[in-house]
Amino acid sequence: MTLEDLWRLTRRQAVVISVCALVGLLLGFAWMALQPKEYTATAGGYVTAGGGQSIGESYSAQTLAQQKAQAYVTLFTNRRVAKGVIEELDLDSTPQELVTRISATVPPDGVTINVTATGSTPEAARDVADTIVTVAAAEAKRMEEAGPSRSAVGPDGETQQVESQAQVLIAPNESAILPTSPSSPDPLRVLPIGVLLGLLVGYGIAAVRYYNDTKVRRTEDVEEVTEAGVMGILPLSEDLGSERGDVGRAKSFHEREALRKLRTNLRFVDVDHQPRSIVITSAKQGEGKSTVAANLAAVLAEAGEPVVLVDADLRRSAVARAFELDGSVGLSQVLAGTATLTDSLQPSATPGLEILAAGAVPPNPSELLGSQRMHHLIEELAQRYFVILDAPPLLPVTDAALLTRSADGAVLVVASGKTHKEELQQAVRTLRAVEGKVLGTILNMVSTRKVDRIRYGDVEYGYSNSYTNDYAYEAKDTVGVGAVSRRDIKARRSRGSTSD
Repeated sequence: MTLEDLWRLTRRQAVVISVCALVGLLLGFAWMALQPKEYTATAGGYVTAGGGQSIGESYSAQTLAQQKAQAYVTLFTNRRVAKGVIEELDLDSTPQELVTRISATVPPDGVTINVTATGSTPEAARDVADTIVTVAAAEAKRMEEAGPSRSAVGPDGETQQVESQAQVLIAPNESAILPTSPSSPDPLRVLPIGVLLGLLVGYGIAAVRYYNDTKVRRTEDVEEVTEAGVMGILPLSEDLGSERGDVGRAKSFHEREALRKLRTNLRFVDVDHQPRSIVITSAKQGEGKSTVAANLAAVLAEAGEPVVLVDADLRRSAVARAFELDGSVGLSQVLAGTATLTDSLQPSATPGLEILAAGAVPPNPSELLGSQRMHHLIEELAQRYFVILDAPPLLPVTDAALLTRSADGAVLVVASGKTHKEELQQAVRTLRAVEGKVLGTILNMVSTRKVDRIRYGDVEYGYSNSYTNDYAYEAKDTVGVGAVSRRDIKARRSRGSTSD
């Protein structure tokens, strides 16, 4: 996996990875709450070996103290010393258990012994650390004085037995400080481990989801499967993703601008052979093809293009409902010869846009749409209009494939996060099997939420806030006065050319 793949995985599965990291952090807190707290205190003892009357004697004493310090360091973890600490503090513990809570160290060539003790409370840790130094010092003194007695002549000339005197002693020189926070469990060690484990689990789950996700979500996914360009990206909205879609509703700036971009790209889809009739279809039902076809026809008509929208979905018609027209007479009657084309065409509220409804549901939709009469009808309409045919989805029925043979090509509507790659691939294969031309695709229902823009790439789906706000505000200010202003400008130009 390359760094680019890792970044794409992180971006697409950012929510899963973040949730797992948060769960790891919370589990770390929970584990810490369940663990018994331990406090650590440190005390120190200083090893002395008498003094000297000269520099040489002092040096010898210092060397002896260093040697004794290395030997006495084991005293602090001795069971005899631990027993003395238990008796001194009246602890409910065994010497073996207490020894496991004590450690002692001495630096190389040093005479200071540092003792560390742990306890369930700050006071217990402090008391054990101080007491262990005191008891160990007493034990060291006892060991030094345990040597054999020697004979010595007293001042009176008589021989006396003299007890052995301790020449090396351990003196407590640093008492333990009461700890203010527990040393175990350590948040600075436990919590990062919890987050790290959460990230590892998150990336594991994300990798499984990423490589097993067959849904189309990005333009790269669509282009890879269809080998055709994406002509437009339509944002997720109640209208553009619905089955009915109220064409006359006031749309947001994002929706209007996305439809205008689609209209512009449609004009440049084939410069040498400009299409005059296109089929709008999808792989399966519910991807918004009828609503896209209706809104695309409306924006084309708004640009001054004579457009006819043909509801070629004779099984589940939706165009007449979208424009609130009578759908009882339409395409099926024209193909059957029971109604004329002129009588069946209905004007819409958008100037330049006419509607040919589906009409009555025939018993043989595929035969009607694949007939020569349908082919001639499309040719006749294409001479006067830009023809948009709203066709059924490709996977359930073959109607759209048959229509594409008679039209200049088909445009596939793909629902982001809903259409599977296998479904889209099968739809393209169905069109090409009848030598139909795929003009391009439309990625519909693309989420514009900030989280999804981070997941799938702000460049593809995001809209610059400053750009949107500025131009949306300008568009709002010009609503209702744009037409008058344009007429004024034309009039002024006309007067200027006349005066010239």
